[in-house]
Amino acid sequence: MNHSLFRIQQQRLFQLAKAKRISALELQSTVEQLCEAMSEMIQCERVSVWIFDQERPALTAVNIFNGSHSKGAVLHKEDFPAYFSLLQGTRVLSICDVSTDQRVEELYPHYFREAGNIKSMIDAPIVMANGVIGVICCETSKQIEWGKLDESLAGSFADLIAFLFDSIQQQELEQKLEHLAYYDPLTGLPNLNLFYKEAAHRMERLSPCVCYIEIDQLHQMIDALGYDSGDLIVKKIADRFSRLLKEGEFLAKADQAHFIFFTDRKNIEERIHQIQFLLTTPFKVNNFDVAASFSFGISQTGCSAKELLQTAQIALNKGKEKTSRNGLTYFTGEMKDSSRDHFEIEMNLRKGLELNQFILYYQPQINTSSGEITGFEALVRWNHPEIGLVAPDVFIPLAESTGFIVPLGEWIIEESIQKISELQRTGMKDAMISVNISPRQFIHENLPDMILRTLKLHEVSPDKLCLEITESVAMEENSLVIERLNLFSKKGIRLSIDDFGTGFSAFVYLQDYPVNEIKVDREFIRLLTKNKKSEALVKTIIDLAENLELSVIAEGVESFEQLTLLKSLGCDCFQGYLIGRPMPAEELDEWVREFSFDL
Repeated sequence: MNHSLFRIQQQRLFQLAKAKRISALELQSTVEQLCEAMSEMIQCERVSVWIFDQERPALTAVNIFNGSHSKGAVLHKEDFPAYFSLLQGTRVLSICDVSTDQRVEELYPHYFREAGNIKSMIDAPIVMANGVIGVICCETSKQIEWGKLDESLAGSFADLIAFLFDSIQQQELEQKLEHLAYYDPLTGLPNLNLFYKEAAHRMERLSPCVCYIEIDQLHQMIDALGYDSGDLIVKKIADRFSRLLKEGEFLAKADQAHFIFFTDRKNIEERIHQIQFLLTTPFKVNNFDVAASFSFGISQTGCSAKELLQTAQIALNKGKEKTSRNGLTYFTGEMKDSSRDHFEIEMNLRKGLELNQFILYYQPQINTSSGEITGFEALVRWNHPEIGLVAPDVFIPLAESTGFIVPLGEWIIEESIQKISELQRTGMKDAMISVNISPRQFIHENLPDMILRTLKLHEVSPDKLCLEITESVAMEENSLVIERLNLFSKKGIRLSIDDFGTGFSAFVYLQDYPVNEIKVDREFIRLLTKNKKSEALVKTIIDLAENLELSVIAEGVESFEQLTLLKSLGCDCFQGYLIGRPMPAEELDEWVREFSFDL
């Protein structure tokens, strides 16, 4: 074969392979055409394409051309291990006489005899980005001295087969990406992207209504039935809901617990009640009968799909403020005004931090035996320029829900550590400050580094900082929570469980967590001298803590009667209005200088 002919033949192969965008359905016929063309060009009667399966123990024939086409033949690696290894490091395997070449002695004589008494061969591995995926074989019963151009043509043929398979893989990838862009992988329902497209199209033909639907208490169901039940619950609900759709209706999935239902506003209330009833029929999950309930936020107000969805979400959120189950709430204009106020408060929170509107108050903690100050609890206040002093129970829930709690919490920790340093300089070497850590902040990735860096900056010993976490966070069977607790404990930072007794009350778990302290909730202290059950519960907590070598601090102590009883029960420390209210830093310094308490 001369160079001119080679270029013509090579170009012919490229034209065949690139003539059109090959689909998976057209792949077989295209490979057959290429095998026929290659057979003619290289003058060999047998041309075949073989592909490794995923685990590569065998080669399977995609096509064998020998006057006619066949496929499905298999070569097992265990029968031809040397040949399989050879394919991994060879560009082209060119053999004039297969009966004398040691590289293919495994294939001689059985394979070559069955293939038609093969005398000469050119094999070229099919190479893609992830490695060798197969081989093309050009074989003839005539003995031929292959030339460089023959070998180059075989290599080009292998490259074109790789190109075809790469094209198919690319198309499949594009299809998968497109599906992921518009469909929920768990339920197969349209996602938000497709909802917006479909809703915009359908709004032209009807009076639209959008329902934003929440599966009530999904996380509680998952806790009860096991974490593997969540996807199954959602999928069963999605399947049932899909079967209830009428012509013109459209269902999409927003996130794990939320669906979006698009329909006509005609007879909407009757239709929603019908769907609510049909969806609540129990279904089986992990051998349990599950009867889910749903809350609906309904909007018929909006000139776009996005506005309809936003107002439906507002309606759902407003409904959830009143009832946690089976809510049915229609959007009204007043709700939007309220949401705008909510947004403005959030923006003011962030602005407040930038303008130093937040201040820390400190409440003293006293040893019940000696009457000495053991430390202080840091409590944040928002000194709003128009409203005045805002209590934490007003803005902390909003800060938690919006994520603002993370930067706010970091500021609180930094200010508290700096205050510890100031107290030590005034002679209170053992003073400790406790800081409340929200669940969202506790698992934030930056928290440990930020705390340790700030302690080092102000030269404060880690054991002078106490992190208070809620009982519900401490009792979570969460590897990150446990890892975080162990890290802080190892670094010497004290850990306290706040509001103990109001959450899961899984006392037995305390032996596995490296906490130093339990804080008894103020509600138990309020009833301590009035209710024998409260006294018994507080005694149980104190006895448990003593057995586990944990200290106990009671919060909300307001009378000497409460303090006397707590002291008799063995409580280590207390805080409350009896000894001092939370106070700003400048008042605290004066209070400490004048402090005197006779037990």
